[in-house]
Amino acid sequence: MIEFKWDHLQLCSANAEATAAWFERCLNAEIVRRPGRVDLRIGEINLFITQLTGESAARQTREARSQGIDHFGVVVDDLDAAFAHLTRHEAEIVEPVKQIRAGVRACFVRAPGEILIEVLERRPAEMTFR
Repeated sequence: MIEFKWDHLQLCSANAEATAAWFERCLNAEIVRRPGRVDLRIGEINLFITQLTGESAARQTREARSQGIDHFGVVVDDLDAAFAHLTRHEAEIVEPVKQIRAGVRACFVRAPGEILIEVLERRPAEMTFR
């Protein structure tokens, strides 16, 4: 059987430099500069940024989602601290912190380039017996 391995996620942005700067500032990503482009690394994940121009750079709302990749998620140990960090760095908050299900809380932020990111905190679900 062929083994498929993660390589990268391709992002599109009307301003690749602003997108890279946001990811560095808000998600502590490493900016990787290559001739004629700017890319990112978050942990082991490569994020490549394609520079968009014209109509392809139009804003998309959370409600008007399109087919394809809707968002990607990153996980943190302390969502409250991460949310405070994002707020301090003026991240656009799309959805504030909320409980998703037992043991999982999340918020959504938007990076330049209309890139939607879910920030998650996963804790062992508390079991209640009555």
